[in-house]
Amino acid sequence: MRVALVGIDGTGKTTVLRRIHERDGIAVVHAIRSHDDPVSPFAELSLALADASAVADALGRVQLKVAVLYLQLCLYGPAERQALQNSPVLLTDRHPLIDPLVYLPLFGRVERDDEPGDDIEAWWGKQDPGAARSVRDWLRTCSGGTDPWSLGTELLRLGTRPGPEIHEELSRRLGVTTPEAVLLLDLPVAQALRRTRERTRGGELHETTAFLSATRQRYDEVLDWLSAARPDVTVRRIDCSGLSPDGVAEQVCGALGDLRGR
Repeated sequence: MRVALVGIDGTGKTTVLRRIHERDGIAVVHAIRSHDDPVSPFAELSLALADASAVADALGRVQLKVAVLYLQLCLYGPAERQALQNSPVLLTDRHPLIDPLVYLPLFGRVERDDEPGDDIEAWWGKQDPGAARSVRDWLRTCSGGTDPWSLGTELLRLGTRPGPEIHEELSRRLGVTTPEAVLLLDLPVAQALRRTRERTRGGELHETTAFLSATRQRYDEVLDWLSAARPDVTVRRIDCSGLSPDGVAEQVCGALGDLRGR
């Protein structure tokens, strides 16, 4: 059984997965940050991609941000297949067929300059040289070329298409299928934003009140569509307001228990 844990930034998805990771019978995959799993075979590349994403945030270029997001999601399929060899239950932080339905259309609305100027060169130059080589090789593997700007532009165009088309196209490209269940961690935007600002790492391009509010609304729309289009997929919302990470983890474990008992 594959279960996706989704929600706006600041809801504590990564922390909850850390709490659950050592429990028997539950495998964990971090769809965006494979290096958060200490035994991931993709940790080194994932770290390089995380750095590339941070550079895209610093430059403020959404095309580069979206390109890196895709490269991160390309790691998911192999990680999912490996995890399911050892466990009957897989819990993932985000999902490559759920979160892009939320984020691609929203990133497409971000005001941007469609010409890269010197920012592609700057993006490569601000990365560690060894890590940049890994990112370039993975970019070639996943897209057939080494131009991140073209990839990002292509993905933003994909985000203008209807949700079912985005879902089908990403399933084909990434070689993954829809999970059996989706758990949405729901938290008011003000609380989520406060949590993101307490992180030790820097903020991301999209971590603003307006964007998180639009993201929260978009999750509702996407999951409503998924519930109607795929009645075989269980969708459950978990209210995280006022709960500690341990409290949220207990709610998630309870939901997993219900799903396993069906």
